[in-house]
Amino acid sequence: MSLFKAGRKQNEKFNRKRSKGAPKGSAIPPVKASRQDYDEDIDSDEELEKEQQKQPEIEDEVAALETTQDKRIRLAKQYLRQVQEQEQERREDDADESELTSGMARTLKQSYLSATGKAHRTLGGKYTGYKLDEAVSYHWKKQRLSPTCCALSADDDFLYVGCKSGWVVRWDVNQKQRTACFQVKSSAIHAIAVSHDMKYLVVADETEDIKVLDGITLTQQNTLKGHSKAVTGVVFRQNSYQLFSCSADRTVKVWSLEEMVYIETLYGHQSQVSGIDALSLERIITSGGMDQTIRIWKVAEESQLVFNAVEEDFSTVKFVSNELFVSGSVEGTFSLWSCRKKKPLHRIKLAHGQQGEGHPNWISAVGVLANSDIVASGSCDGIVRVWKLVNKRHTIQPLLEIPVVGFVNAIEFSSDGRFLLVAIGQEHRLGRWWTLRNTKNQVLRIPLSIET
Repeated sequence: MSLFKAGRKQNEKFNRKRSKGAPKGSAIPPVKASRQDYDEDIDSDEELEKEQQKQPEIEDEVAALETTQDKRIRLAKQYLRQVQEQEQERREDDADESELTSGMARTLKQSYLSATGKAHRTLGGKYTGYKLDEAVSYHWKKQRLSPTCCALSADDDFLYVGCKSGWVVRWDVNQKQRTACFQVKSSAIHAIAVSHDMKYLVVADETEDIKVLDGITLTQQNTLKGHSKAVTGVVFRQNSYQLFSCSADRTVKVWSLEEMVYIETLYGHQSQVSGIDALSLERIITSGGMDQTIRIWKVAEESQLVFNAVEEDFSTVKFVSNELFVSGSVEGTFSLWSCRKKKPLHRIKLAHGQQGEGHPNWISAVGVLANSDIVASGSCDGIVRVWKLVNKRHTIQPLLEIPVVGFVNAIEFSSDGRFLLVAIGQEHRLGRWWTLRNTKNQVLRIPLSIET
């Protein structure tokens, strides 16, 4: 018995030493615990479900780890597949591979030229006149004061009009009906811009805030704050939600409507910024009014080009393409510029004549048919002038003279160039220097005659 007791004591002593040396929680589990582990091991269906739930998270992590170059390659391959499918649908099933490849090449080239603003259309020789008797007037009794701005949707089906009485109206162009309206209390509308998909309509008025509306219902979605004086112009970068604005505070601001955030402020103008425009590139063009400069802002490169004039206050400016732009001045000069030259390619002084006292009729609005050879200008002389660019688009020539009575505050072309929209008012859009009482406040949609 003594031997048995001695052996038991020795075993107990050994077990105590073993338990002291082991880390906490590492004691050998009892038999029940091993049974529990066995039950958990065979419960594989639950684990599979958990793994399946984790799978999307893993895919998201992989997508997050994708480099910019990898993403470009993936999107390029995806786009090529789409172009190939479209070309196959357009052609017959028995079309050979060479025809399919050449068709894809043409589509890709046209897409590239359009995206970079190099797809130039030559239409100047096709215009034969206008049909003023078929013009449609868009007017609403509550918009009793002068219309100051207008904007067309990308598909040309909807027209947005802003006026000095504070109303913004959305028109169905084909049905000639109002579909929505929005009022800014006690403030005139200075400018409006609609996004490419009509998701957003931005409104600039006499305040320092920019109002963001739903492009269809015209209900207010947000307010962008940042300018310290009245906002005078707004424009979207083509096919994006990047917004640019200019103001009487002499600054230009960049916004992102995807996140509804302010990006940056661009400084340089020495007076109120009177006009702003943008195309597909991340570039902005602005006219500085009394500081007698036009500036092209290269946002990505963080640089700017400055174009100076002698005794010429620029009132408005617009891109013709990524390489050319036109400007109008208070002195009545209509000019064509190249982004590569500091001086105008061509200038037409007193483009809209002068008043009885010898004062020139200032150019209050210019319009362009983007990436083409067609431009237009308006003043208060009773004529909207359509011009064509000739001599390798280095010279301006008169094309059409359309009689329109009143201040021309905005000019827009339809995307196919078959219609000209003109916002006409009794007063200039930014002031009340004088009033043309015999004018009807309206937006005219004038058909243009084009040879097919």
